[in-house]
Amino acid sequence: MYLFQSLLLFYFVFEIQSKSIQNTTMDEQDILFLKTEVKTLKERLDNLTETVEKGRKHGIPTVMFFVRLTAATTLNKNSIVKFDHVITDTGNDFNPGDGIFVAPMSGIYLFSWTTLAYTSKHVDTELRVDNVVVASSYGYIGTSSNVPVTKVVLYQVKKGDHVWIQTSRYVTENYFNNPYDSRSSFTGMLVVEN
Repeated sequence: MYLFQSLLLFYFVFEIQSKSIQNTTMDEQDILFLKTEVKTLKERLDNLTETVEKGRKHGIPTVMFFVRLTAATTLNKNSIVKFDHVITDTGNDFNPGDGIFVAPMSGIYLFSWTTLAYTSKHVDTELRVDNVVVASSYGYIGTSSNVPVTKVVLYQVKKGDHVWIQTSRYVTENYFNNPYDSRSSFTGMLVVEN
């Protein structure tokens, strides 16, 4: 019996020591791994910061705008949507007076617009670049509700091109709803300069 208890005690102590050594080794490995990860993240952050600073020093501009309608609006066909509330416009290239963005440089741009249709009303819009229809979006709902419709487009634009959202030639009464704080909006940004 004494031998059995001694063996049991020896086994128990040995297990605790080996786990203790093993845990210490795992903790050291975890710390080493975390140090390596932190170093890698710091290098990436430094590289990103350097890239942004180089862009600023070399005068590489950021082109982006985000505008909204402030009130419910009804427009006839072939009418430019005059988004009148400028939220962001880094280069003052969007004119809220006429609803037109003038591209300050050539490149591939991302444009997106959202319209809010209302019960039994239509909203039929187009993205136009120098009066050429690039894409269109149609929203309609028959039941009592509001429906947002969003379109996203990547498009090559030349410096000086005029870009806007306009109602199509098909729908006579385009009703842009304005429920609560939801607004129809238009945004654009330069993705690649060329």
